[in-house]
Amino acid sequence: MLNLTYIIYEKMDESFTSDNSNEDYNDNIRPADNVKREILQEDTRSEYQRQIDEAIHLSSLEYIENQKNNSKYEKEIIENYHKVSNERKENFREFLFDVNKLLRFDKEIKEIYEIIEPIIDAYCSQFIEICELDYITYDRIFKALKGIRTNKNSIELLKTILIRIE
Repeated sequence: MLNLTYIIYEKMDESFTSDNSNEDYNDNIRPADNVKREILQEDTRSEYQRQIDEAIHLSSLEYIENQKNNSKYEKEIIENYHKVSNERKENFREFLFDVNKLLRFDKEIKEIYEIIEPIIDAYCSQFIEICELDYITYDRIFKALKGIRTNKNSIELLKTILIRIE
């Protein structure tokens, strides 16, 4: 056991002193930094200049706070816009799909689709809330849609969007 510890000690001693002399070791150490001297100076600004600097500082803090609030508010508005748009599109998805299937077979349905599809798209994109139509077009649209087997809730919602004027 003593022999084993001696070998380990001897190897450690060789690795420490074999190629690295004390001079090489000191060459790798960087010299100390120069001493810096700081002196506190008296504030020679006038009272007016101090007030202006304080006002500028407070204004910049207020500006940063307003920017944070505005970006938060904008984010909420955008999220709400996407939420409402997706809900509206989902309400009309099945209806538009059913009407679109009939386009190839019925000329009148095609004409009705060409009228109501841009209106529904504008409603879903929140560009309009209602659309006023003359009584002839209004009656023609709902007369043609009465015979379509689709979601009746979508047709009722369409009646709230399309307003008949006389």
